Amino acid sequence: MSAPNFNILEWIQEAQQPFYLVFHPLISLSSGHTMGYEVLTRPFNEQQQPINAETFFQEVSRQGLSVTVDRIILRTIIQFVHTHDIPIPLFVNIHPDSLSDSIVQDLIQSCPDGSIVLEITERGNWLGASVENGIENFRHHGVAIALDDFGTGYSGLEKLVAIHPNYVKLDRTLITQCQMYPVKRNLMASVIQMARFLGFQLIAEGIETRDELLTCIDLGIEIGQGFYFGKPVIWQHTAHLPGEVIAIIRQRQREIVEVSSLSLRELDPFLSHWSLMLEHLADAHLSTAEQLATMMGAAFKMLQPMAMTVFQALPGGMQPLFSIGHARRDVISWETPALIIRAFRDQTPLILQQKSDEPDYLQAPVVRALGFPESVAVVPVGKPVWGTLSAYYMDSYKWSNTRIQILQSLAHLMTLLIPPPGA
Repeated sequence: MSAPNFNILEWIQEAQQPFYLVFHPLISLSSGHTMGYEVLTRPFNEQQQPINAETFFQEVSRQGLSVTVDRIILRTIIQFVHTHDIPIPLFVNIHPDSLSDSIVQDLIQSCPDGSIVLEITERGNWLGASVENGIENFRHHGVAIALDDFGTGYSGLEKLVAIHPNYVKLDRTLITQCQMYPVKRNLMASVIQMARFLGFQLIAEGIETRDELLTCIDLGIEIGQGFYFGKPVIWQHTAHLPGEVIAIIRQRQREIVEVSSLSLRELDPFLSHWSLMLEHLADAHLSTAEQLATMMGAAFKMLQPMAMTVFQALPGGMQPLFSIGHARRDVISWETPALIIRAFRDQTPLILQQKSDEPDYLQAPVVRALGFPESVAVVPVGKPVWGTLSAYYMDSYKWSNTRIQILQSLAHLMTLLIPPPGA
């Protein structure tokens, strides 16, 4: 395609099948399981010949038709979602201008909760009230947000603060040969610390070698993507990760897992966060919602899980009352054989330290919302019990006795301070 001579409007009118979809897996670096797919679009011309995707989208942007093309892409993807049973989320790239478009919003909101993750490139100049309001609207409707290409520009931190993403994708320029460059590893480690503090999941993009994979695991990155796991393919050709790659991931995790309780040195920041939390809770003017946010925020900093959620019991099931680390909003029905349901009914804590290869006890929408957690803890809240407090890690064997005691102490504190919802 010669970009200056390619008319996008004519292409839209004449192309009978403008796009086909390919899928690139995102892999849990704890278990080797596929926990999502990035959907990539491949354009065709009116003769059904492929068009270079990078050149095509550059021309779309130049002609000011990004929103129009995004509508076509989203209709194609949403039709696919509604005709396929996909228990894990699809990561969908979207232009910043489309975030505030009402048609785009209606299309995305028509998808089942948790089925779509909007992926916004860090290269785009998209900061502003309209974009941030659009992101907040999607988040309100249970759509997770991913920040793409993090580390390629100077405004990444500003965007990180502005949108509070659920996922951040480290650009492949940081990942390439990271085992050979201490500067790259130090930069990656810094972002990992931010992820633990701010509550987003980190994705290493562009893993192409075994050494890059092992370095990402050693640093503590939870999710990987790249040609080492497979190239983008049509849905019918997607397959499970090769057994030898899964074995590499699990062996490395076994080598670095520490089952022992936290040392006294590691307890110091826990005590500091707990003291600050109690001091803040002493403010008599805090509302119930502010008390809950204070307790969850402090516990999140102490335990550093991937996500935490307080659920309340309703006639239809367990509904999220407050979440941190992800945009949880769907009700888990009483018929779902989930740990959250079991912990509430049995009124006892439940701890899962390592997931089986076929987690039949974690059914959609739980898998869709949580990915594939390796370490999960759920404790009842209230006397009488009115809900549960849950937290999870992507790594195996993270729940030491100390961490469990902290989570249970938080549940006791909620029982004392937070009245049953609706009381």
